[in-house]
This record gives sequence, C-alpha cells and structure tokens, in this order.
Amino acid sequence: MIKRLEMVDYGKFKKDGLDLGPFTIITGPNEAGKTTIFDALFDALCAGSRHEGHPLWKNLAGRYGALRKSSLLWEEGAAPLSFGDNEFIEIFAIRGGELGVKHADNSGASSWALAAENALLNAGLNPEVLAAALADKAESGRKGSVKANIKRLREALKDHEQAIAGLKTERDAVLADASQAPRLEAEKKDREAKLAAKTAELKAKEAALEKLSASARRAVVMAGITAVRELEEARSAAAAMAAFASDETTDLRSLQRALAEAEKSAAAAEAALSEKRLAVAAAAEASGEMAKRLEQLKLQSERADGLAARLGAFAAEPEKISRSVNANMRFGIFAGGAVLAAFVAYSGRSAAAYGAAALILGAALWAGFKFSIIETLVGHTSVEVWDLLSALEADWKTVSPSPFPTTDIEAARAFLAKIKAEYEAAVRTSAERSAESGVLAVLVTEAEKNSAELGKTVKEALGAIEAWLKARGCLSEDDYQKKVAEYNKRSARAADREQRVLALAGGSGCANENEFRDKLFAENGDLERRGVIPAQGADAELARLKHEAAALSAEAREIEAALNKVNSALETNKAVSGARLGGLPERLNQVETVLELDKAELADLELQAEAYTLAAGVFKKLAESSAIAFEALGKEVTGTLRAILPEAHAEFRGFEAAGAAVTDASGITRPVKSLSSGTRDLFMLAARLTIAHKARLGPEGLAPALLVLDEPFYTMDAERERLALKLLGAFHRNTGWQIIILTKDKTLSASAKAESLPVTEVALTSLS
Repeated sequence: MIKRLEMVDYGKFKKDGLDLGPFTIITGPNEAGKTTIFDALFDALCAGSRHEGHPLWKNLAGRYGALRKSSLLWEEGAAPLSFGDNEFIEIFAIRGGELGVKHADNSGASSWALAAENALLNAGLNPEVLAAALADKAESGRKGSVKANIKRLREALKDHEQAIAGLKTERDAVLADASQAPRLEAEKKDREAKLAAKTAELKAKEAALEKLSASARRAVVMAGITAVRELEEARSAAAAMAAFASDETTDLRSLQRALAEAEKSAAAAEAALSEKRLAVAAAAEASGEMAKRLEQLKLQSERADGLAARLGAFAAEPEKISRSVNANMRFGIFAGGAVLAAFVAYSGRSAAAYGAAALILGAALWAGFKFSIIETLVGHTSVEVWDLLSALEADWKTVSPSPFPTTDIEAARAFLAKIKAEYEAAVRTSAERSAESGVLAVLVTEAEKNSAELGKTVKEALGAIEAWLKARGCLSEDDYQKKVAEYNKRSARAADREQRVLALAGGSGCANENEFRDKLFAENGDLERRGVIPAQGADAELARLKHEAAALSAEAREIEAALNKVNSALETNKAVSGARLGGLPERLNQVETVLELDKAELADLELQAEAYTLAAGVFKKLAESSAIAFEALGKEVTGTLRAILPEAHAEFRGFEAAGAAVTDASGITRPVKSLSSGTRDLFMLAARLTIAHKARLGPEGLAPALLVLDEPFYTMDAERERLALKLLGAFHRNTGWQIIILTKDKTLSASAKAESLPVTEVALTSLS
C-alpha cells in the first residue's frame, strides 16, 4: 500500500507530500491541484514504462517540465507496485463519465476489447492466436504437415486407381459374357446414391422435427410452470386479504348512524352555545363601554361638584359700591368751560381776562371729573361673573370636551346639575347590566357543559368507527370496500388459475397439482440442460414436418427394397462369374480395400484441414463477438453489480460498452445507452471494477493493486452515489486493494464513512 506521495517539484506543489490510507478521499475545489496529484501518481507508478516520445509522457513534460519529480513511500513489508502506462490509464484509473476509455496514442482502439480479450475470453486464451495457429496447420506444406500428407495420399491413390483399372480390364475380359453385371453395378450405384440422399434428407427432417418438438414441448412446459406460479401467487394474494372474505359494511353503517345522530345533537348544542356566547359577549362589551363611560362620568360628576361649590361661594359674597363714569356729562362740562374761557379771553384781551379764562377752564376740568362719577350698590359686576365662568370653563375642559355655559350663573348651575344627574343614571344602568351579565354567564356555563358532553359522545362514536376500520387495517370506508372488492377479485383469479392448472394436470396424466408441478420442473430442467429454446405456436409446423418425414421414410423404404433386389441379382451374377475368375476378384478387392483405406485417410486429412480452416474462422469470429466471453464477462459484472443491486443481471453483446445491457428484477432488458447518466455510470463502474479485478488475477490468486478514481460520481444523484460507495466498499473489502478518490465534493467523506469505510481525508487547501 502507498503510505505517502512525495511531490518535490511537481507543478504547484513544491516539497509537498500527501499521507495516504487504504481508502483515501482527496477533496478540493477546481484548480486546487487534484489533476496534478493524479498525474504525479501516474508518473511514479508507471515510471518503468516511461518514454518521453509517447503522447502520455509528452503531455506530462509539457505541463510540468522535464525536471518534475514525484515518488512513493510504500508501507513497511509491502512490495512496490508498478504498471504499464496504458494499463494504468485504461484499467486502474477510473474517471467519471468515461464509458469506453481510449488508448493514449489516440488511435481510437477501445480498451474494452483488449481487456476482455486478455483477461476474460476463454479463460485467458486469445482466439486470434488460436485462429492463426489453426490456419497455419491448415495451410502449411512442411514435412509431416496435414497438407503434405494429403499430397502423398493423393499420389498413392493415383497408383491404386491405375492398378485397379488394369485388374478390372482383366476381369471384364473374363466376364465379357456376363453382360448383366455392369448394368447391375450401375443400377446398384444409382440405387445406393438415391438411398443415401433420401436417408440424409430423412435424417435432416427427423432432426428438425425432434428439435421443433422439443422446443414446442418446452413452450408447453413453460406455460404450465407459469400457470402453476400464477396459481401460487393468486392464492398467496387472496390469503393475504382473507380478513375481507365477508362484507361487514352493515356493522359500519350502524356505527355511522350513531355518529350522525351524535353530530346532529352536538351541532344543535353548539349553535345554542354560540348564541349565548354572543349574548354574553355583547353584554360584556356593553358593560365595558358603560364602565368606561361611568368612570368618565364619575370624574365629570366630581369636577361638577367642585365647580358648583365654587359657584355657590361666589354667589354668597356681600354687595359692593360700584363706580361708573358718565362720559356725556364729563365731556359736556369740559366743552362748556372751554367755550366760556375762550369767550372771556377773547372779550377782555388782557392779562386779567386771560387769568380769568384759565380759572374758568380749570374749574370746568375739576367739575367734569367730579360730577361725571356715578356710585351704585351692586352684588357682582358682569366682568367678575365673566371671569368666574371663564375660569370654571377652563377647569371643566380638563375633564370633558363638552361646552361649558359662560352666559350666566344660572345656566352654569343647570349644566352642573345635569352632569350630576347623568352620572347617577349611569350608575343605576351599570348595576342593572351587571346583574344581566351574571344571569347570562350561568346560562353559558350550562350550555358549555351540555355541548362538551355531546362532543364527547361524538368523539366516542367517531372513535368506534376508527377502531372498527383500524381493526381491519383500513383508513376509510372506501378503503374497506376496495379491499373487499380486491379480495373477491383475487379469490376469483385464484379459482380461475386453479381450474386451469387442474385441466393442464389432467391433460398431462397427473393425479393432482403437486404431481403436475414436480413433473413440469423435472422436464423443464432436462430440456434446459439440453439447450432447448421454447417455441410458441409450432403445432402447424410440427404437423407439416411429421407428414414430410413419413413420406420420406416411405420413399426410402421403396428405394431400399429396389436396392436389395439389385444386390441379390448382382450377387447371383458374381457367383456364376467367380468360378471363372479364380483369385482375380480377391486381388481386385485387396487393391480396392487399400484404395478405400487411403481414401478414408485422405478424407480424414481433408476433413481435418477443413476443420482447421473452419476452426480458425470460428476463433477469428469469436475474437470479434464471442458469446462465451460475453457470458463470462456478464457473470463477472453481475457478481460485482449485485453488491448494490441484488436483482440486476448484466449482459454483453460486444466488446464495446455500447453492446452492454442490464436486466432488472422485472425482467426488462435495457441497453446501457438507454439508461440515465447516473445509472449508466454506476453500471460501467461495476464493469470497470470487474475488468481491473480480472486483470490482476495470477496463478496464485489475486495480486495486490490499487484504483485511482477522478470525480467518478459527478453524474450521479445522492442515492446512486451511495450505491457506488457501497460497490467500492465491497470491492475494497474483497480485494484489499488501496483506493484513492479525487473529488471536489466535500460531503463524499461523510457518505463514505456512513458506509463503514476506513476513510483517510485529505483537504488540498490545508497543504502548504
């Protein structure tokens, strides 16, 4: 196992290193260096096949320079691994989205063909090599070869034929008088040729008849097995719903009627309760408004009492002298004095006159001020009343926005008395409404109690219905009715299937169903081992083949009878001539026997040469499309794939990935190219793991290795990613191989740990 990857000078990494474990996940965003780490691993693992002229190594040199350096530190006691560059890139490095990896030299050759040919095909035998060897055996002319022996025998046959011709000439001379022998010989050969042709035709027809009969029989057997399985499934399905064998809807209807009555009573009680609650709410709302108004009226009443007291105190004060000015009188006196003073001054036009005028004017002023003032005895002046009422108005506005009368004291007194009366009336109304609310509260309590009791009755009735349905595993009445109908349907299906199986059993001479089933499975196993493929609707073809075979058999018997007559006549003719021939026939027969032996040997050699040629063609074709190899590959991939998909079955019809298909649990076969990208990559990951596994199989078992996966799950959703990790986990545990994953998915480590994998986490952002 690689313990540490050292990168002394490799791209962005300078004197850096990564500690690796059995199952390492290296995470980092784009441009963090994941590709650089992959290249460094490749560079160190494939150093033995390093060739700077190769495209792979040219790319590394162009990217990191010729002085790049990376090395591996191996775990103590572990033998260092090495790979060929193409081997590593094509088999042990798995990159997401690659269904068929191409050679690094961009030749377009698929590694699938090479990997399957080298590791899987015919247990490691290369059919192209076998084809070349067989072609050499068929075509080589060297000494001791098949072709040389054929040439030798053909020359010997010419010598034998010449000897036979001489003996026959001698014999014919002896038998010149036996004119019937040549005719009989010719007729015998003609009859024998016809009999051989007819016999071959009959054998071919009988073989076709036997094959078609077996195929038709297997189709019948398969149909019987299907019928038996359908019967078992139908019985099982009916048994699973045996609880619904009888319709108990009447009991449910009784419970539903009880629930309807309870709901009706509960609805009436709830309606009455709602009305009472509305009345209580209305009373409470009115009481609340009244309480607010009463509190305001109380404040206004208390303020009105204070203002009335101030008004009463003002009215009780003693009378006072009130002085007022008579303006007309004052200004009249002033005017008269001024006129008189002016007259005196104008008339005398002397100092005395002027002095007298001044005295007159001063006297007029004094008299005007003195005599124009009027004194009266009054209680309060209008100004005082106005000032008081204005002050009372300002004080009143602090408790109420309603206008306060400021015209006279009596109006103010009447206003304040009205406020007091309104407050007393509101107190009485509030008391009446409180009493009314108490009565309504009692009625609501009684109505709530009644409604609760009726609600309990409804719940009990509803609970009884739910318990009835729950006891039968149903969610609703419709669900129950569907299950009753489904049971009846399944029961009818089981009865129909039973009648069908019994009819088939009777037709097969079986006394009961079990005997019929045992017979079917035994016969099907025998036909399957013989490789018989079922064929439907072959009755007409079977009848035709039987009729033709019977006709050919009759014709063959007629030809054989005629041949026997000719043989008898020929033997008689030979017996007559034999006495005259002496040992000539024996010598001719001996040479002919040697000729026939040589012919047989030549035929065997020619057949052998033809077989070599045919086998070479077969193995050459097998290298292109081998059912054996693909079946083996399918089994291997199926075994790997079933670690995550137990019912999956893999098939391969060609070396390319496009020839792969998956058969799911329902028996539907889908080509890989028709699968979703995530499922396709999951399948191809299983195939790649299988090829990698087979590529490391040696004579002593599985050799150690590792896999490097670069973003292998980017096309997969969360569920397929979990299955892929499970697949890798099973592969890791079965092989012990070290696995290194490069990804930008930060959640992959947690997902791998959830699969109980020994994860070693490496975050590239933590590197210096």
